[in-house]
Amino acid sequence: MIDDLKKRSFIVKMILLIGLVMIVVLNFDAAVGVMRKINAVVSPLMYGAAIAFILNILVVFYERIYFPSSRNKLAKKSKRGMSILFSLLTIILVVIFFLNIVIPQIVQFISLLINGFPSVYDSALKWAIDISDVVPSLQEKVEGFSMNGEEVLKKSMEILGNWTFGTVSFIGSAFGAVIKFILALTFGIYILADKEELKRRFDKLFKAYIKPSARKKLYEVLETANDTFSGYIVGQCKEAVILGILCTVGMLILRFPYAKVIGPVIGLTALIPMLGAYIGAVLGFLLIVTIDWFQAVLFLVFIVVLQQLEGNFIYPKVVGSSIGLPGIWVFAAVAVGGGLMGITGILFGVPLVATAYKLLRKAVNKRNEI
Repeated sequence: MIDDLKKRSFIVKMILLIGLVMIVVLNFDAAVGVMRKINAVVSPLMYGAAIAFILNILVVFYERIYFPSSRNKLAKKSKRGMSILFSLLTIILVVIFFLNIVIPQIVQFISLLINGFPSVYDSALKWAIDISDVVPSLQEKVEGFSMNGEEVLKKSMEILGNWTFGTVSFIGSAFGAVIKFILALTFGIYILADKEELKRRFDKLFKAYIKPSARKKLYEVLETANDTFSGYIVGQCKEAVILGILCTVGMLILRFPYAKVIGPVIGLTALIPMLGAYIGAVLGFLLIVTIDWFQAVLFLVFIVVLQQLEGNFIYPKVVGSSIGLPGIWVFAAVAVGGGLMGITGILFGVPLVATAYKLLRKAVNKRNEI
């Protein structure tokens, strides 16, 4: 009798699930519209949870050093609030550092790159014309370029401007983003201030509706994800700072031009796993090549050597085993994440895939032991 009830219940659930899938498929456009509306409403809460997760890394750090052995009631009561305040001040100081030091260097870098582009383009076109006699198939294509470097740059900026501002009001978007950020930050602070109580309530909810075995697996997944994401965020930020400093110092020692401009750019792009430093290297090459081709080539050699040293000695020490993901899967995570979610997918695709990889590896090892 009990088995029959279970079978009936399973059949009913499957019919409902298939029916729901069919409704979504037949009304796909309407379903996408509903999902977008839900996302617009829920996104501040999701961003708030992400902010709380990142801030919690700093909050835990400050709670360890904020009167750790004190029995004073005021110190105990103020520990959480002061730790959140110190964490916010730390983030604000980092933002001020970027605004006053890194951002001006990046702006200067972009300005120099734009100013130097026409001459590089014209030189490359002239070189292509010179060798077109040797390669006939190249001659027809080169002759098709009727615009000079300045015209190409102007046209590119017009296309970029139309793409950026043509369909969406920039001021309206900026205002909406500020409002969303304020809501997300407020929600994140509330989560941090009451995280133990939230954990207790979720534990109670899970115990009421999830079986012990499934609940154990859920906690294992959450713990693995927490360790992976925390280690990745902290390690990637440390690595970016170290690589940016090493690049700047190395360029100054080797007397490369624009060392103080290219170094911060290399550090910033290093936040992108695996490919970031090389993206920065290409941008630095384009800037240096406006002055000297030979130095630009030497700069690429310098970056390759620096990247090898960093990848073999610094990265394992700084990031450690928090990722534990083979290089081919890191590349796949960056490519797929970037294709699906842009910059956000590039930054967080790696720890997400690393979490799945760790759980799968643990499950496979456990099954092989049986």
